[in-house]
Amino acid sequence: MFSDGMVRAIPKSACIDYRLPGAGVLVAPRKGYADRNNESLGMPPNDAQPPGTVSSEFKIPAGEPMAFVYNRDGCYNTFTFVPKPGADYELNASGSSYCTVVARQLPQGSEPGKPVLLGESKMCRWADNY
Repeated sequence: MFSDGMVRAIPKSACIDYRLPGAGVLVAPRKGYADRNNESLGMPPNDAQPPGTVSSEFKIPAGEPMAFVYNRDGCYNTFTFVPKPGADYELNASGSSYCTVVARQLPQGSEPGKPVLLGESKMCRWADNY
């Protein structure tokens, strides 16, 4: 995962509820927000890490939805996807002038990497917006 903003995650949920078990900050470029910056699982390094971003590697549950929130200087992007068992993914939440998030499944053996379709994630409870 690469990001130029804060990325939070909510495991086992397609909607956003920071009260759910395991919810929290994955990465943040400012010190004091995330203690998980620069964690490594030993994945191959990516030469295309955008400048001004932080990175980290995480193991997340396969076969269950995971909701994410990317927040950076007025950019607020929410999304979800369900990781496949045995697959590795790269998530790029850095936008420069755009509020974008791109995910791709990394190559496995002879299979090439491929883009991942991200779904939109909303608040689990409408009142949490207030």
